[in-house]
Amino acid sequence: MGRDLFDKFAASRQVFEEVDSVLGFKLSDMIFRGDLQELTLTKNAQPAIVAVSMAGLRALEHDTGMAASKLFSFAMGHSVGEYSALITANAMSLADGIRLVRTRGESMQDAIKEREYAMSACILRKASIADVLAEVDRVQQEIAHEVDEVVQVANINSSSQIVLSGTRLAVDRALASLQSKRLAMRAVNLPVSAPFHCSLMAPAKRVLAARIAELSPIRDQGDWTIQVVSNVTAEPYATAEAAQRLLGEQVDRPVLWLQSMQLLKSKHGICRWGAMGPGMWSATWSARNSPRILSAGSLTLQR
Repeated sequence: MGRDLFDKFAASRQVFEEVDSVLGFKLSDMIFRGDLQELTLTKNAQPAIVAVSMAGLRALEHDTGMAASKLFSFAMGHSVGEYSALITANAMSLADGIRLVRTRGESMQDAIKEREYAMSACILRKASIADVLAEVDRVQQEIAHEVDEVVQVANINSSSQIVLSGTRLAVDRALASLQSKRLAMRAVNLPVSAPFHCSLMAPAKRVLAARIAELSPIRDQGDWTIQVVSNVTAEPYATAEAAQRLLGEQVDRPVLWLQSMQLLKSKHGICRWGAMGPGMWSATWSARNSPRILSAGSLTLQR
């Protein structure tokens, strides 16, 4: 993953070298030729995704001879991709972004030791998102008396796909209920190393919030080159202080991807999109002078 970028673009190579320096070990070796099981541990996967996303962006900037701020009007990222979006917008340095996502990944893994958890992507029938949310909430209330059983909607990816996250028993029960009530068709269990964006991540949120407070990584908004849309609110960040607070909250709150896309399309007239992430590091755009968005981060099913 990302080796072609390293070999072909000096600017991309500099990204990997800086990431290795910040972490104090050769993450690039793991990305290029390491053990897949080790790489997919979230403490490694999160900085790896950000590194490859940013390496791809630097390659794009080199090829076009234009900065991201000249190519795109907004940036947003799905889950950990939000860090790539903030780095792209000059709201955060690459070094601080890597430090934070390493802490984020480590704390997420630590939060669920000795727990049986699951994340499942659900393909919906012609059901409203509101109906699906209500049914998942009903199941959660129904099992509230059972010790530490949790199920929540972690991602609202589109009008026909959501992701459930929580303990395995609760996720399975919610899936069965959605299917029996013909709100969902099929589901795919996701190969993840933690149940992201649910209340099980509350300990990780506290650790990350402390690290954010220590680093104070978000620059004054006057230094930002692109507006960045928050996963938590589906709105552009209003202030640097809000960005720091919401980055912490994002860990156990759902990713409002559908709502973010709808906002940019309906309110800002976005009609062309570029994607930057592992397996998808090219961006498309038109020469016409109209708003565009960069989606920085992995656009895989589980993210």
